[in-house]
Amino acid sequence: MTTLAVTSYADATGELRVVYDKMRERPLPPAYRPQHGGLPGIIEAHSLDPTLIGYVFRTSTTLNGAGPLAWPDRELINAITSRLNQCLY
Repeated sequence: MTTLAVTSYADATGELRVVYDKMRERPLPPAYRPQHGGLPGIIEAHSLDPTLIGYVFRTSTTLNGAGPLAWPDRELINAITSRLNQCLY
């Protein structure tokens, strides 16, 4: 199986570190705050393209931030969609 090379928060430098710092400032549900103090894996999975991180998470915030569903319901739909799309994350 091929794995994606990611850069952790601790190892990030330059533009990626700046983007990571901005992502750490975002409000996140407690379930998304890793115990190790770094960033959630879904954010680090985008480390190959720091420019793309902002676009991806602004879009997901827009799509998931409004509407009648509670956060757990939206997460369940997101998880099912990822599974149907054969996303390994």
